[in-house]
Formats: sequence, structure tokens, C-alpha cells
Amino acid sequence: GVLDGLRFLAGNRVVRGALITDLAATILSMPVSLFPLINAERFGGNPRTLGLFMSAVAVGGVTATALSGSLTRLGRPGLVMLCGAATWGTALALFGLTTSPWAGLGLLVVAGAADALSVVSRSTIVQTRTPDALLGRVTAAEQIVGQAGPHLGNLRGGLVAGWSSGATALVTGGLLCVLAVAYVGASTPELRDGAAMPDER
Repeated sequence: GVLDGLRFLAGNRVVRGALITDLAATILSMPVSLFPLINAERFGGNPRTLGLFMSAVAVGGVTATALSGSLTRLGRPGLVMLCGAATWGTALALFGLTTSPWAGLGLLVVAGAADALSVVSRSTIVQTRTPDALLGRVTAAEQIVGQAGPHLGNLRGGLVAGWSSGATALVTGGLLCVLAVAYVGASTPELRDGAAMPDER
């Protein structure tokens, strides 16, 4: 049964592209482990600023989730997911460049909102593009991606920051995320166009 689920993931370009997009966003540009270092490098190590940074992504995510209905009804969750993931990477790269704590907070709120829309759209793709008989196994794979990606991303961020700086880790990660998402979108037209796959008709 597990092999059946893996074969489906390998053969369905839309679902595979959705999971790869999520991995690109989380592994390449997860910022949480870098907040203390960025706070020390750019903002004097103020604990209040660090606390705001830690909560800003969640504030954006909760707000966007509550207001996500207008976008999720567009019928093109793949395009919404790609735009959300690209916006996430762009906002975090800009956060790595800013020296204003208020601008940084705004960028983190935008990043959190974009990530929430991307996650909602990814779940929609998995639920609507997976046959009922395989839905449990594919959903399990989606959960593994959603749980493992951020941890690996925080590890990547810490390693890159150890070799360079927190700002470098954020900027390079955000840019790599945008490039990876652009590649997935360009190589998987079915994902961005929302067209049905031949085996799903």
C-alpha cells in the first residue's frame, strides 16, 4: 500500500509539484532559527523586538487563513500556492536586508500570510487531486513534508548563518526559494493552470 502511494506521488505532476513547492519554501527559507541572530546583528538584541519577530509570522498566518475564502474560491489553487510561496521567499529575503524593525515586522506578517495561503492551497490540491483509495497515504506524505520541512529549514539556516551571517542566510534562502518555486511553476503548467490531469478525468 505504501508503494502504491509513492507511485501515485511520482506519477501525478500536480500533487508532486505541490509538495516540492512546500519543501522549497520551508527547507530553503525557514527563518525561525535565525531570529535571535538577526535581532542581535541588526536590532541590538532587544528581547521585545525578538518576541515581536517570533509572533509576526503567526499573526500574518492567522489573519490570512481567516480571510482566505476569496482566494480559495478562485478555482486555481496551484497558482495561489506558487504565488504564496514566492511571496514568502521574497518577503524573507527583504527582511534579511532591512534595518528597520517596523519594516521587518511588516515583512514577516506578509510572509506569514503568504505561507498560510500556500498551505491552504496545497491541502486543497492534495484533497481534490488524490483518488479516495490513496487519500490517506498521500495525506500522510503531505503531513511528513509539512512537519519535516521547517525543521530541516531551520537546520539549513543555522548552518549557513554559522558560515556567514544571519542576514546572508535569510537573503540567500529567500532567493533560492523564489528560484525553486519559479522552476516548479515553469516545469509544471498543470499546477499553475489548474487543468485536470488526463488520469483524473
